[in-house]
Amino acid sequence: MFKLRLVMLLFLAFNVAKIRNYPMENVGVNSLYPAPQIVPGRPLIVKNYPAVENYQSDLYEVYAEPYSYDVRPLTAIALVQSEGEGSISGEVFFLQRHPPAGPVYVRANITGLSEGRHGVHIHQAGDLREGCVKLGPHFNPFLLQHGGPSDHIRHVGDMGNIEADSDGKAEFNYVDPLMSLSGGPRGIVGRAVVVTENPDDLGRGGTANSLNTGDSGKPLACGIIAYVN
Repeated sequence: MFKLRLVMLLFLAFNVAKIRNYPMENVGVNSLYPAPQIVPGRPLIVKNYPAVENYQSDLYEVYAEPYSYDVRPLTAIALVQSEGEGSISGEVFFLQRHPPAGPVYVRANITGLSEGRHGVHIHQAGDLREGCVKLGPHFNPFLLQHGGPSDHIRHVGDMGNIEADSDGKAEFNYVDPLMSLSGGPRGIVGRAVVVTENPDDLGRGGTANSLNTGDSGKPLACGIIAYVN
């Protein structure tokens, strides 16, 4: 397996020049596309993160499939609970039908929240021994600025907001194009979902903290993302 992965890395490095010469008008912003003509019989999938002026250059994530990835559908779940005497609980379910590069379907159901919107994020760490406040920053493998789940520029861990009704119940469903359940640079399994006290401003607050955390306040509840079955 080690030799196979080493060959894959060398193969991709050898073809970087070819990828750069691929007509970029065929590349959708923040999308996946097949490029079978680069190496006949060995299709590549390239994911593009566009440049941000005075912040970063273009980023490209390259997959050569099929190789060592398990292409069966993957499911994961985070059981979210508040700390101490809090009454917040619920679950966040993840389904990826076509790993590693396919989108992830996300469904959440949480109770015990105060009425209104609350930020939801995936954080870097999954170690709950010191509680929800020691889980590191938002999961951000490409060092991008904070945004909303539908933004082209965002952390992989940016999930937006969940809105609780007057009974403290909140649900949401959406499809995320960046997360992956199969590991790799965008893998979220083993990390933690965190629900915050305040709404997430999705990076639009005009402050440094907004571009980092969405100014969404302290964590209220959290849970580790783990595979189902």
